[in-house]
Amino acid sequence: MGLAKQRWMEQQDEERTEWIQEQLGDPDADEFTDGWSELTEEYDANHSIPDYDYEDDWSVLGKSRIEIFNENIEASYEILSVSLSGASSKNLLVMLHAHVVTSVEAYLSSAFIEKALSAEPFMRRLVESDPEFAKRKFTITEIFTKRENLKNDLSQYLKDLIFHDIAKVKAMYLSVLDIDFGEVRWLYEAVALRHHCVHRAGYDKDGNEVNLTKESIRKLIEQCETLIDETESIIMSLPDDGDFFWKT
Repeated sequence: MGLAKQRWMEQQDEERTEWIQEQLGDPDADEFTDGWSELTEEYDANHSIPDYDYEDDWSVLGKSRIEIFNENIEASYEILSVSLSGASSKNLLVMLHAHVVTSVEAYLSSAFIEKALSAEPFMRRLVESDPEFAKRKFTITEIFTKRENLKNDLSQYLKDLIFHDIAKVKAMYLSVLDIDFGEVRWLYEAVALRHHCVHRAGYDKDGNEVNLTKESIRKLIEQCETLIDETESIIMSLPDDGDFFWKT
């Protein structure tokens, strides 16, 4: 995912978060607050996401998504070993936390889009399980056009998703690919903390400095490695057929 795309998606997510907090009357509400999920769906249903021209595929010529993720993680370990003092050390930890979380989100986005569109059973599960598609209607005369454009429609829809909405991403991985992340409250918390790192330079809404240490970053990296390694292993074992139902 490109940096410009990431910043744009962050802005979209911040606007949605502020709207939900306003509806709940709680400026500190987050994904764990009662009513958050319902308001997320309501917001998404009533706010169309504008077209964005930047390419969203997380790919580099000659490198797979897991190779890119591993390079980022290895670099994070190396940077973490650098000795700095005072404000420089604090700023480095803020940047590293954001980088590690973004690397996870980018992998999850790229892997899901590629695999969900690789085989008809996955595409069918996506269409049947996602509330966005349940609301779409078309006439009989549009049936063939819709069929021919389905893969493109799904691709664009997935690229427009905010992949740091971990609750939604977790549910989609399970319903479409049968991949269960298990208990990942640590990732929810890391994403929420990343918001402070990116938008408030390491401070929360009340002006308190976020609690980041080398040990907390190292633990986060290890948890992310485990999650992504397990996810990649399962994805590589899934079927991949290119014969879709509209081909003759």
